[in-house]
Amino acid sequence: MSEKRITEESRYAGLALAEEELVARVAWCYYHDGLTQNDIGERLGLPRLKISRLLEKGRQSGVIRVQINSRYEGCLALETELQKRFSLKMARVLPALNTSPMNVRLGIGAAQSLMGVLEPGQLLAVGFGEATMSCIQHLSGFIGSQQIRLVTLSGGVGPYMTGIGQLDAACSVSMIPAPLRVSSPEVAEILRRESSVRDVILAANAADAAVVGIGAIDQRRDATILRSGYISEGEQLMYARKGAVGDILGYFLQADGERVEGLEIHRELLGVTLDELAQLPTIVGVAGGEEKAQAIYAALIGKRINGLVTEETTARAVLSLAG
Repeated sequence: MSEKRITEESRYAGLALAEEELVARVAWCYYHDGLTQNDIGERLGLPRLKISRLLEKGRQSGVIRVQINSRYEGCLALETELQKRFSLKMARVLPALNTSPMNVRLGIGAAQSLMGVLEPGQLLAVGFGEATMSCIQHLSGFIGSQQIRLVTLSGGVGPYMTGIGQLDAACSVSMIPAPLRVSSPEVAEILRRESSVRDVILAANAADAAVVGIGAIDQRRDATILRSGYISEGEQLMYARKGAVGDILGYFLQADGERVEGLEIHRELLGVTLDELAQLPTIVGVAGGEEKAQAIYAALIGKRINGLVTEETTARAVLSLAG
């Protein structure tokens, strides 16, 4: 090997070594000393753009490895995976904790997520369920200060009052003046033609965002739609035999996310349909518990929702169904 080649290789090795040392120094200043990129540039006599490139090179080469020591680390990774797997606009995963009831924690998480979505004066459409009502309770201050208007997605007053009933009287709330479910498809059709019902449903169809609960057949007697008296235990068993895994707004879904065909209840409901719901820009599903994993998965693959707030154990169960 010629002396010239040896000299050149030594020079390149020296440059590489010098750059590695520079990456290490920049990383130490940034992550250990907490200096800004401008501060580091001034200290080392380098432009800010060079500092930014060195940090990126350090991350790509493995010199810089960021480790997050937090109970939220796994949740953040699950959020990323859920968003990528199901093409979601947003996902929020809460850590599995044995503290306050899950629906309360889910409601807080959903409220925080919606604060990042809603603009002042916008219209939020709301479905029934314990988690969604907890969301409205914890969103109440934001609703008042940002003049967010609310509209219900389905009929029925009782299931909504635990959330909407807590709002300030000045808040704008439009509720469908009819039950969630009526006695026959003929009665439902007559009521849909009533202007007071039709106008609220039309408003809900124009909402900027929606938040909905996801019920599960596996909840059995704990299912909100059953406890509220809208279906019987016999009907629940019959829906399960027909392939239902859960429901959104009273519409029952199969495992593939499609609506179960031939159920009379679907013709007896008053409110926004699943197809109408799908037209809204942002539809956040709020649900947790391993018994709801299959129903949540159905809602995701059926494109019934494009945002999800859940908890860690449920998220893992949902992703395991995705394979």
